[in-house]
Amino acid sequence: MRSILSSPRLRRLWNIVGGVSIQVKVLGIVLGVILLLSAFVIVQMRAVLINSLLRELSEQGVAISEGIGHEVTYLLERDQIELVHFYLQDRQQHYSSLSHNTVVTYILLEDATDQTIISVAGGTVPIDLLTADVDFHLPPATQVAIGREVIEVITPLPEVDALLHLGLARANVEATVRSVVMQLLAITGVMIAVGFAAAIFLTWILTRPLLSLVSATQAVAQGDLSRRVPRWANDEIGELSTAFNRMMDSLQQAQAEQRERAELRERYVSGVILAQESERQRIARELHDSTSQSLTSLLVGLQNLKAAVNNPQCDHPIEELRQVVGRTLDEVRTLSWRLRPSALDDLGLVSALHHYIEDYHERYGIQVDFFVRGLHGRLPPEMETSIYRIVQEGLTNIARYAQTDHASIILNRRVEGIRLIIEDNGIGFDPAQVEAQNRSLGLQGIRERAALLGGSLTIESQPGLGTSLFVEIPYAEGEGRDARGELHDA
Repeated sequence: MRSILSSPRLRRLWNIVGGVSIQVKVLGIVLGVILLLSAFVIVQMRAVLINSLLRELSEQGVAISEGIGHEVTYLLERDQIELVHFYLQDRQQHYSSLSHNTVVTYILLEDATDQTIISVAGGTVPIDLLTADVDFHLPPATQVAIGREVIEVITPLPEVDALLHLGLARANVEATVRSVVMQLLAITGVMIAVGFAAAIFLTWILTRPLLSLVSATQAVAQGDLSRRVPRWANDEIGELSTAFNRMMDSLQQAQAEQRERAELRERYVSGVILAQESERQRIARELHDSTSQSLTSLLVGLQNLKAAVNNPQCDHPIEELRQVVGRTLDEVRTLSWRLRPSALDDLGLVSALHHYIEDYHERYGIQVDFFVRGLHGRLPPEMETSIYRIVQEGLTNIARYAQTDHASIILNRRVEGIRLIIEDNGIGFDPAQVEAQNRSLGLQGIRERAALLGGSLTIESQPGLGTSLFVEIPYAEGEGRDARGELHDA
């Protein structure tokens, strides 16, 4: 097949034919078959009919010529030339009637020297008859020559040394053939009309279930798995419809199971994250309320011990202990704040991010530009926590892998939701390769946190060109909108 379609013309023709609808193809096939068969039948019938009618006309002409020749011989033997002439005229008129279905064009009587003795309704013999000679298995004494317009029957009259030429017109034969051909054409027209109607009905039967299948597949492509195709008949297309419906049932069941698993996973991940945040909040509170207070009390006790002892030799060890306890207290407070910053609960997302970025700059030496647009009101607590953790994870990844000293964060409040952009100008990476190798748990955590809020994560990065993380979180309420809608530094 490929070798046949290697020609550009054949390929172009195949593309044209292939682009035509099934209905047009079936109609073309039916009409083409009808026209070819009708043309073949008409041509064959015309040839057979012409031969048959010419044979009959020739046989009739032989019979007429022999009958006339017998009478002419009788009259010539008695030298009744005038009677011969009148007799030939009478026979010419008699056999040129509708009752005999013949037309005698001429009757010639020639002697042995080819001289015309008598000519009735005559003229000379047509030139095409001089070379035309068709054998219809007639008696040997009689010859028949078939021309384009006339059939001539030559009957020898040996008793009087003469030849009788009888010319019969082919007009009736041609008229009969034309009449039959016209009838065949009329029948062909009726067959074309019937075939056209049958083809339309056939294509309707064939294409209706196919169109239903096409419509159903388009609906499935758009995510609608509830569409089913009716079984029109118990044929191959009906089996295809049944198989399609079974496939849709399986897909719908698989989709339901997948949705259920996704909901279970989402609830599980959400529960894990909430439990994690709750545990962080509890530990941070215990560190702040219990451990910090204990360390503070220890500092006060050491100070009191130093004042009570009043021994210069003990002052230095006590001061060292106070410094160790002081550093431990600072570390505990820092750890408590990193586990769950109190500003996130008390002051909101923007303030918590501002404090985190300052601490991040002190720890890693990376300058972070933080911009907020349109966000002034508080967001739901779970959304603020998720956005805070996403920023925290994104900046941690930058510190670990980006090898840069500058990053930026844009928090944009829009009508349809929240957009968070975390960018750096570091070494970058190939997102497809990282996802295929499943190496970045941080990015996976960002994606899962965004998904819990119905959002999404888009990663744009190339080696050597830095990285941009786009987090889209839907949020339809109208609070927190900047009246000016301008970008400002937080």
